[in-house]
Amino acid sequence: MPYKLVKAYFRLMINGFYYRRYYSLDVGNLPADGTPVVMVSDHQNCLNDALGVLLAVNDRKMRFIARADAFTINPLFTKFILWVGLRPAFRMMYQGEEQLDKNQETFRLSEKDILAGHTLLLYPEAGHQTRHWLGFFAQGYLRMAFEAAAQENFQKEIFVLPSCNHYSKYHGIRNDMLVRFGKPISLKPYYELYQTRPRTAWRQVNELVRAQIRELMLDVQDLEHYDEIDYLRRSAFGQDFARSLGKDPERLPEKLEADKELVDRMSASEIPFEKLRALRENLQSLGLEDRQFEKKPGLATVIGEALLLLLTLPLAIFSIWPAVPCWVIPQHFSHKMEDNMFEGTFLLPIDVLLILPLGFLATVLVGWHWLGAWSLVHGFALPLLCIFEWYWTRLALRLRADFRYLKAGRRAQALKEERASLFTQLKNILYHE
Repeated sequence: MPYKLVKAYFRLMINGFYYRRYYSLDVGNLPADGTPVVMVSDHQNCLNDALGVLLAVNDRKMRFIARADAFTINPLFTKFILWVGLRPAFRMMYQGEEQLDKNQETFRLSEKDILAGHTLLLYPEAGHQTRHWLGFFAQGYLRMAFEAAAQENFQKEIFVLPSCNHYSKYHGIRNDMLVRFGKPISLKPYYELYQTRPRTAWRQVNELVRAQIRELMLDVQDLEHYDEIDYLRRSAFGQDFARSLGKDPERLPEKLEADKELVDRMSASEIPFEKLRALRENLQSLGLEDRQFEKKPGLATVIGEALLLLLTLPLAIFSIWPAVPCWVIPQHFSHKMEDNMFEGTFLLPIDVLLILPLGFLATVLVGWHWLGAWSLVHGFALPLLCIFEWYWTRLALRLRADFRYLKAGRRAQALKEERASLFTQLKNILYHE
């Protein structure tokens, strides 16, 4: 019951506070609870990947294997992730060779979980990516699954379930997340092959699993031109391309399908990447945003944005509590990891499990003397105040960018014309009748 209550609370906070929209697709592909399942996924955003799957699965308690250094950050955090179902994986590049033997206990416990009918989630890339692409798959998850089957004399059918995570953006709040499940792959047809040629069995199953995950996700293999491809798909061009396919760019599942098609067409075409790179770098050097070239911000726009910020400044000051602790405290821990992909790993659980609940209690206890029952309203409004502060800050950054656009003057106009010409050229290359 405590586990279910925590999941329900997380689901409420994730859907209403952290993410703007959260999608879980093809959940019906999950084998029935009690079926031995090894779930395998791409790894795009540290702990948030596992939490996204956790919320998509309602009928079972998941088990996870995560990098061991996540268990050394804070004792309270360690207790929580162990309770949720995470177990440590020790790696040479992070913990050193002398720690690798500790993995045997994790593997044996995980094999018992599989045979007991639990669902075990692993990330065979052995580390999260910082971009939308699929890395090399280690085959340890298959060794574990087949060894579990061997313990039952290959009488128990074990499944591998491919899945994927996808994000509209990696950092900050109020972004979109997607979890999608593929079709389960039974290991039973490979039991006989495994007994004589285990590595061949691993390789054949691994190819099937990886192919499914690659089909589910956005896999940009052209890393040399990744930044240019990513800019194009996120720009107004990418949104218009999605609409040309009958997709809604505001819905992440549809935008994902359109982006996959765009990347495929770019890989099969002669793309002027040098021009794209120059455009992107010029935008960055001037501090401009792509949206400004679709709807030019004028002086009236800048004045309107400034007035709106000024009028809402009192509420922004009031929202400093709890917005500043909700942002600063998780950053303190994420900076210790020297990996900015851990930003969300700390932001989500620390805010949801620690700062907002304690902030609610502090707000009610301190405010009850003066406000009475209204202090409860203030306490429940804390997540909404955080969201307001987030959008207020984004508006302030938008104003700064629009001011830069006006200041750029002719340079911005020349860049706009260059961008329009390039997008027309790309449309002729990438749009198919």
